[in-house]
Amino acid sequence: MLPLVLVLFAASSALAAPSVSVTTSNINDIAPLLDNGALVSSYLTDRAFELIDGGDTNIYILTLQQILNDLANQPDPRTQAVALAQTISVLGALGTGFTGFSCDAAAVINAAASGNGEAAAARAYASRLASYVDVIAKLAVNPNSVRNTFGLEGSCPGYGRVYRFEDAWEIILNNASPYTVGLFNEEYCAAKRLYQAFNVRSNAVGAAATAAAMPSVVNIVQNAVGPLSNFLRAAISGGNCSAAAATARAALLR
Repeated sequence: MLPLVLVLFAASSALAAPSVSVTTSNINDIAPLLDNGALVSSYLTDRAFELIDGGDTNIYILTLQQILNDLANQPDPRTQAVALAQTISVLGALGTGFTGFSCDAAAVINAAASGNGEAAAARAYASRLASYVDVIAKLAVNPNSVRNTFGLEGSCPGYGRVYRFEDAWEIILNNASPYTVGLFNEEYCAAKRLYQAFNVRSNAVGAAATAAAMPSVVNIVQNAVGPLSNFLRAAISGGNCSAAAATARAALLR
């Protein structure tokens, strides 16, 4: 039996410890998400995470993935852009053996929290997202080409494990609409556990999700939603996605 882990995650407030329930079921008993043809949807985000084998996805990363599906299904373009940005960012953090490369994420988070240099830091993180597009393209064609890379990358304090987490999520929650603030609150709870974890991979995923939701980063991604969506669709189709990847990178960097 190929198992599918279903996660039920609930927290009574942003400061409360989450309650997590895990159920393992036969994947053949679970109806697959259907493609509704929308530019951004849970079909796209869910299928994108199938590009990785899941060996590094702990309970809070699985929780984050399910929240991203819900965000992707929201009707407003802004929330869809957040879901797309976080999907690419988290996949990039999970897609290689480089476990400590969160310096760009920490930089844009700290810049947003301080109000100093945020535009430049957001552009730098857009470049990081563009590099993650390359990672995802390689995952789609030859996973071992990125799996066999390993080590630490960067020279910032703690390799990006230390940043203004609470200030960042105050910004994210304040920018959420009344219809999506509950989902972002759930994200906060999952991201906080990843931020506080001892495992470097978990720290990297928490930083990736947080940085990608910063308003200045979302502004850039919102202008590139079409190419990024088309790229992910090409990647999950199993075909050659190099042309779509080049277009997506260019959209992020313009």
